[in-house]
Amino acid sequence: MRIFYYPGCASQHLARELHRAVEALFMALELEISILEDWNCCGAREIARFPPTVGWFLATRNLALAEEGILITTCSLCYHNLKRTSRALQKYPEALQHINDILREEGLRYRPERLQILHLLEFLCKKENLARLVSEVKGRGEKIPVVSFYGCFLSRPFPLESGLMEKLLDISGFEVKPYSLAHYCCGGHLPRTDSPVIRELCTRLLLAAERTGARFMGVCCPVCKTNLEIYGPRKDLKVVYLPQLLGMRLGLPPAITGLEGGLI
Repeated sequence: MRIFYYPGCASQHLARELHRAVEALFMALELEISILEDWNCCGAREIARFPPTVGWFLATRNLALAEEGILITTCSLCYHNLKRTSRALQKYPEALQHINDILREEGLRYRPERLQILHLLEFLCKKENLARLVSEVKGRGEKIPVVSFYGCFLSRPFPLESGLMEKLLDISGFEVKPYSLAHYCCGGHLPRTDSPVIRELCTRLLLAAERTGARFMGVCCPVCKTNLEIYGPRKDLKVVYLPQLLGMRLGLPPAITGLEGGLI
């Protein structure tokens, strides 16, 4: 089965360290995954002011490029847009036909039944990939306390199976602390319009995480990480992408995982 990785726009600027850590993780686990070639923006949130078919087209082109097999993404907003588009086009076959008519000019066609869209967490938690991860962990060492934060788009409207991030962190040797705000909102794109609101949201999230005794908060969403770092920084708690934490336990060099400053 062919497996593709869709990096998304944030991998080129906002979340370069996430993209770098994901690629290193795939190599360390010897996973045969190809980066989707000639991919384009999924539409992010900026496309919301246009008719839905505009966003559907942008997402569908990426799905058509993959064609069949599995398409993985790490950004929660990309996951949301790709998943939402797939569901919508299965519900509205006339829209799918219209988009495919346009894509035909590039020799592309999207067939929903041939492609599975997975978030990185879902893919890594497949039985065979969990086994790879367990076998590659380089010594348990110190049980570093962490919490998991999913944010909005991994919690609704297409929620991931409960506890995936916690499972990955636990088998990698971290001490996963209970955290009741794991599925709350960080404010998303509100910084552009209402910074006081997002500051309050992020401060609440980080204070609650800090009270658990965690030293790190594992996240997957570039927007969540940026908001939490800018609007609610805590001295004793670092916000880190999950693949970076896993990379550390796999013994990958800090320069590869994107943690040049070091975690410890």
